[in-house]
Amino acid sequence: MTDAPGSGRGVVLINDTRADLHHGCWRVMRTLEAQLARVGLRVLARAPAHLDWRKDPAVGQAIARAALVVVNGEGTIHHDRPAGAALLAVGAAARAAGVPAALINASWDANGPAYAEALGDFSLVSARETRSAAQIQSAGLSARVVPDLSLFEPVVPPPTRAGVGFTDSVLRGVALDLETARKRLGGIALPIHFNPPGLKGSLKNLRDGVARRDLADPGFLARAIAARLAWRAAETPDEADYMARVARLDLLVTGRFHAATFALAARTPVLAAESNTHKIGATFDDAGLAPWRRIAPADLTADLLDRARHWEPAETAALEDFLADGRRATTALFDDLAKLAA
Repeated sequence: MTDAPGSGRGVVLINDTRADLHHGCWRVMRTLEAQLARVGLRVLARAPAHLDWRKDPAVGQAIARAALVVVNGEGTIHHDRPAGAALLAVGAAARAAGVPAALINASWDANGPAYAEALGDFSLVSARETRSAAQIQSAGLSARVVPDLSLFEPVVPPPTRAGVGFTDSVLRGVALDLETARKRLGGIALPIHFNPPGLKGSLKNLRDGVARRDLADPGFLARAIAARLAWRAAETPDEADYMARVARLDLLVTGRFHAATFALAARTPVLAAESNTHKIGATFDDAGLAPWRRIAPADLTADLLDRARHWEPAETAALEDFLADGRRATTALFDDLAKLAA
């Protein structure tokens, strides 16, 4: 996809995750583009998530005339996934065109030597948490740590809070267990994903959560359908409204990385089940949260929710430092991207 001409040095942006209809992805992309504009860089072309940029001739042509290629890594590059390989291939294509490339806002988990070798084609690498950076560095490569871009924009907490919100997880079994816990404990459904309005969106919601293999397990199928209907009814179509709802909670219980970062940005106490990589737990470690805030759905009890509604004093101080340091690191990152494009 190619943008209209305009002033500013041209950037090709790979992995625009707004295609996911997910408030965290929309917040990331909004911040990413605002920071590029702040340093005088203009998006020349973009490749959406889930579509291989190598199959779009316009993207390849834009790379050849760009000043910089920026890859938004997010949670794609782990366990040697093919989608991660496609993003890493950007580095070699940019180098062949004589254009610097940067991989930013990335988690990196359990990738093999071939992925590390491909990472060497990037002029700058930024990982979302220390644990990802350590894995990259163990392969002899350089990576800085800049927290996820969803944490950059300050959030003013409300004067009062009430309620315990629950999200799902990318892991379907964990998602259903969280929904069961929500019903048992009287929580508020607060899915971070959303769908188009009307029948089309409702059908997409079901397709995203129900697989053909579920027909072999009627019990699981019934739970999956019930959960998807509950989440559909609770969708928040606007990113700012979703953040406001998270900020008003006493506590958020989640299996979603970006729901967890929304909670951190709003200083909303949080409990989280790990996702398909180390990204949630690694971010909690960087933010100085207590280890007991990482849970399995089976751990959830009324007593744990009562405890978790309040930050420990050490957590409060550590979280403030984490957010402030992260904003400074993000600003420095985009300043350095502008230098790369000079």
